[in-house]
Amino acid sequence: MKKILIFLALVFSLIIKSQQKNDSLDIALQRITKDTQFGLALSGGGAKGFAHIGILKIIDSLGIKVDYITGTSMGGILGGLYAMGYNADQLKRTVYKVDWNRILSNKIPYHKVNISEKDEYDKYILEFPVVKGIPTLPSSYIEGQYMGEVLNTLTFNAKHINDFSKLKIPVELTSSDIENGGLIMQKQGSLPLAIRSTLAIPAAFAPVYIDGKLLVDGGLDRNFPANEVREMGADFVIGGYTGFRLFTKKEIENPMKMIYQTHAIRSVQDFKHQKALSNILVDFVDPLGEITTKDFAKFRRIIKIGETEARKHLPEFVALAEAQRKLGIKYEHEMMEEVKLPTTRFTFNEEDGTPMTDDAEIEVIKKQMGLVEGRYYDVKTVNAAIDRVFGMRQYLKVYYTYTCINDDGLVMNIFVKRAKKGAFKVALHYDTEQSVGIIVNYTYRNILLNRSRFLATVDISERFKARLAYQQFLDSGERLWLDLEAKMIHLKSNDLNFRLYDVGGGDGADYFPNHMYRNITGKIALNYNINPNAVVSVGTEFSTERMYSLLDKVDQSKFDNYSKKLYNHSNFNTFLKFEQNNLNKRYFYTRGNHLQVSTRFYYGDQYELYDLNTVQPLLYPILNPKDSYYYQPKNLVSFTLNENFAYPLTRRLTARVNLFLGMSFGSEKEENPYLFLNQKYNLGGSEYNYDLLNPEFNGLRQKELPVTSVAKAGISLQYRIMKRLYLTPSLNYGKVSERLSPFKESYNAIGYGANLGYESLLGPISINISRNDLINFWRIYFSIGFKF
Repeated sequence: MKKILIFLALVFSLIIKSQQKNDSLDIALQRITKDTQFGLALSGGGAKGFAHIGILKIIDSLGIKVDYITGTSMGGILGGLYAMGYNADQLKRTVYKVDWNRILSNKIPYHKVNISEKDEYDKYILEFPVVKGIPTLPSSYIEGQYMGEVLNTLTFNAKHINDFSKLKIPVELTSSDIENGGLIMQKQGSLPLAIRSTLAIPAAFAPVYIDGKLLVDGGLDRNFPANEVREMGADFVIGGYTGFRLFTKKEIENPMKMIYQTHAIRSVQDFKHQKALSNILVDFVDPLGEITTKDFAKFRRIIKIGETEARKHLPEFVALAEAQRKLGIKYEHEMMEEVKLPTTRFTFNEEDGTPMTDDAEIEVIKKQMGLVEGRYYDVKTVNAAIDRVFGMRQYLKVYYTYTCINDDGLVMNIFVKRAKKGAFKVALHYDTEQSVGIIVNYTYRNILLNRSRFLATVDISERFKARLAYQQFLDSGERLWLDLEAKMIHLKSNDLNFRLYDVGGGDGADYFPNHMYRNITGKIALNYNINPNAVVSVGTEFSTERMYSLLDKVDQSKFDNYSKKLYNHSNFNTFLKFEQNNLNKRYFYTRGNHLQVSTRFYYGDQYELYDLNTVQPLLYPILNPKDSYYYQPKNLVSFTLNENFAYPLTRRLTARVNLFLGMSFGSEKEENPYLFLNQKYNLGGSEYNYDLLNPEFNGLRQKELPVTSVAKAGISLQYRIMKRLYLTPSLNYGKVSERLSPFKESYNAIGYGANLGYESLLGPISINISRNDLINFWRIYFSIGFKF
């Protein structure tokens, strides 16, 4: 009986509260006059804020007039755009179209990275800025470069408006002063920058400088700005709340939830006061359940919940619409048109707003942008100009605002946030052919002169590799640059010729040593960037290589005269190379092409063969250029072309084509030409290889088939099974020859297989199964991580 009484009391209490709410709304509706002003307050909530679209959809469908808007975080985005004239359906389509994965990362598409920086981009798991020689944590997770581009694009029609009260609907956006404390209402300035500041969740997104203040998400002080919309002049307030819920005692046993609760509790308390200022309030907190602020990938579900929950309040909205209609209050909501004004002046500023003082640096930015005063530029052109500056990788963030001085033109203000001079980077890798390793990189900019980059990279593994490189731009437009590089690789040789021979010892014992290959190169080149994705290079390279064998301790004990040395060789080459790379991604690319064309003139050969006749007699003819089977071509010149092209056939399916031609020119005789190992083309491997001398070929191990010349065509179809998971069947056909041309005395090679690949945080993961007609059995290859 007691339980029944408690239940009846609760039901009676809910009925009383509902009636009080209805009575309160009825009184507010009765007080509406022709002069009543209507406000819309939208809360923050990260991804949960997408639910506000449900409110906007009802407002549009019923023709409810809104006179003032306030917004926080995601509510600030939707509120700011709605104030420009976007309707709910347009905002919904925008949410569907935006690449939220890219919004929530610091990466930019590979084709927007300058070709001078592509060699190091997207190759590491972690990157730490170096301060006073010590790697430190970055100040925030996301700088928001792409977010700035999206916001500038969406608000471009309002670029000439610096007073937000002059938008289609006056709007104010909340921000918090993270340095001095306190709520800041953004009422004027740059609309996209104001939106960006209200989105700057501390420790997740970088703070934003506006008027000398360092601003972050306004939700720290006022997540639901109902009071502020009333201060703007609203008499009747519609509200949407997607903010915090408090965790239970059991839930806050989780330390992360305890930290979250300390932030949320103040906001929840403030909401209790703000909700009392709302006449119609849609509270999405409970319907959104366990959806969190970071669940941007669930935008479809969130919007659907928002639409469903907003419809539950349909009688309230209908009553408001009827009250407005009876008084002749008209709904007028249309997109503001762009005013096409020329850019009359440019300013160049540090992130905090102080003017840049380095004239040479300003000149570099100007030339990279390629914009001139006195012309009108559309948003696509302006964003591309900013991307060119950001693609040089000198800055963590590059963005712009507009100031309208008068009706004659605009001032474009460019802001840059400098990257730390030093960066420490780490990556892991493993594959079934060359074992496991840790790649460590240290990059330092402007170490000797401005506009330079020095890097040192070491692959700490059994197959040790290292690289030192220095770049120095020589002109103000950052097109002409000097490239110095030293590189060492130490790999287990997959050379098929070596492994086919039984290199038995003189006493009848057979052993099959591992053959190791070491190559050290030094290069100096002068490069000229034709455009951000294309470069022509001329330079000279020195190369020294060594081949040696490794026996285990048991086999070594069988031979008194065992020597691991087989072959030493060094030479020079002078090269001319053209490269164009506008692929949209480094791995699993779906659009663009990568073309490399190179010619090399070889000279200065020095070589030494060790006493192979005694220990490994069958290898001697392979490594001896003086053998009667060979001749050494004079004035050897190689020509190499490698083209990789990708085109999306559907949203999931991409066709990829590879064409490769490698051949040489020189004096010819009837004998076979002898080319040293670093002059040959080493066919093999299933992974895309940027090295011109090592074309991939399914069914072969990496660098398994060294040939004098090759012509190859490959086709593959990359299908995205699900997010970041790809299946790629492929077919390769080649003509290979031991002559200088692949079309003389050649034989055919066919390889085919399938690759299952996944884009993971550790780097690309690949499982490849392949076969070819030269080695007639199936091969399985597994690889994980970024490559050296």
